[in-house]
Amino acid sequence: MVQRMREVMDKTMTQYLTKKAALLEPHALELALKFYIATAALLSHLGSSSDLLQPIQFPLPAGVPKCLTSIPELIIENLVDFISFLRRFQDSMFLTASDDIGQLMSLILVFMGSPERMKNPHLRARLAEVLEALMPHEDQRSGLLSSSSQAMASCQQHLFAQHPHIRHLARTLLQVFVSIEMTGQSVQFELKFNYRRPMYRVLEYIWKVDLHKREIKALADEALQHMEATDPPIFLRFINLLINDAIYLLDEALQYMMQLKEKQSEREATTAAPSLQRQQDDAMYHQLGMLARFHNVMGNETIHVLEYLTRDITAVFIHEMMVDRIAAMLNYFLVHLVGPKKRNLKVKNLDEFEFKPKETVCNICQIYLNLGGSDEFCAAVSRDGRSYSDSLFLLAQQVLLKIGKGVMCPDIEELAARIKVDASLQLKDEELLDGAPDEFLDPILGTLMQDPVLLPTSGNTLDRNTIARHILSDQTDPFNRQPLTMEMVVPNSELKAKILDWVQHKRNLTTSEDCS
Repeated sequence: MVQRMREVMDKTMTQYLTKKAALLEPHALELALKFYIATAALLSHLGSSSDLLQPIQFPLPAGVPKCLTSIPELIIENLVDFISFLRRFQDSMFLTASDDIGQLMSLILVFMGSPERMKNPHLRARLAEVLEALMPHEDQRSGLLSSSSQAMASCQQHLFAQHPHIRHLARTLLQVFVSIEMTGQSVQFELKFNYRRPMYRVLEYIWKVDLHKREIKALADEALQHMEATDPPIFLRFINLLINDAIYLLDEALQYMMQLKEKQSEREATTAAPSLQRQQDDAMYHQLGMLARFHNVMGNETIHVLEYLTRDITAVFIHEMMVDRIAAMLNYFLVHLVGPKKRNLKVKNLDEFEFKPKETVCNICQIYLNLGGSDEFCAAVSRDGRSYSDSLFLLAQQVLLKIGKGVMCPDIEELAARIKVDASLQLKDEELLDGAPDEFLDPILGTLMQDPVLLPTSGNTLDRNTIARHILSDQTDPFNRQPLTMEMVVPNSELKAKILDWVQHKRNLTTSEDCS
């Protein structure tokens, strides 16, 4: 039996090595790379102009060449598969075409952010894999390289800095990030996180390149100037989805870690179980482990993106439309990671499930500090009645000290003191305005409306910020699913005046009581 297994393994390994040797034959790879580069050049010109002799110009013309409807999707699929294969097994081959590799970047810039030219969102998302393949490896950026690796890294760095149209990369990347949210297919929710993994890596790399960092900041400034536009700015939609993803992924990850903790306790308590039952339990445990690992990896990457973006971009995050969401998100996850419930997450072999609570706590605390200079953000943190308490940041400091990040504690302590003052004022305000009539309350959040607006399709009234946040993700009336944009909502001036009069009356009563 052992001899038979050995023969099967030898035969299988021989077949594997034979196929690998054939696929990695240098001359064949070189010819294939030249073919796909030529394909990219042809498609880029077809996508940008009907005249193949004209150079590619950005912004792309509004009209889409009709010839694109005749090009089968498998051409792009094959190109993506080949470039990904080359990156994994023989990336040095890119050096043989270093002068022409820019054609692949042109293909990405023309098609990845343009649903008019490439209607299939899955295909556009997959172009991010090519983009990641063209990016320098992490070890290539470390500096300890062979001469060929240095040449390769230099070629790739030059591509991301000097390509004629490279300044459009940031907008293109955010456009495809946003567009895959709604693919119109039932599998989109599960697939979108896999599609976004290479996008996160590319975004982190280009954030460190001054040219791209300036472009991303310009997109943030554009978003700030058009927060309530009919067509929401791309950066605003991007950070809205980023926050949505962070909430979903981290929440799911924590739930799976709690379930794993329970399963591990059960396995330790059970000394002998029927064989079939044991197999079923092991299968369930393995499935939970895979789900936990996936959500931990994606959750960590999403929070990391928020951390480095908020170092240099704050205005959009602290805008009244976004600030309550990000403050509530940070509070919720911080209290789970540093509060009493953290013991429910202590499983064996944290690395096996990619659970990195220390890293996540550090990133969350850094986001607090990045945004903590804003009075609006501090007030939003204190307004969160679900997760905020005076002890939250004290617990966070204790954890930071334990994990060797005590250098953050003085800043966290100072921020906590400011937020505590806001919380005290907020409590007094809530007591003052307690008992507001139902018509003054937002029907979704249950809070006193500051700027009530009427939704014309359903006739309901919501606070402006509430419906604005909803429309970022779903441009429909939440009550009847009819199409809705911010330009369609009507200010409810009469109700706003009633609310202001009621608030002023309550304040006058309090002032009179204090004087007497």
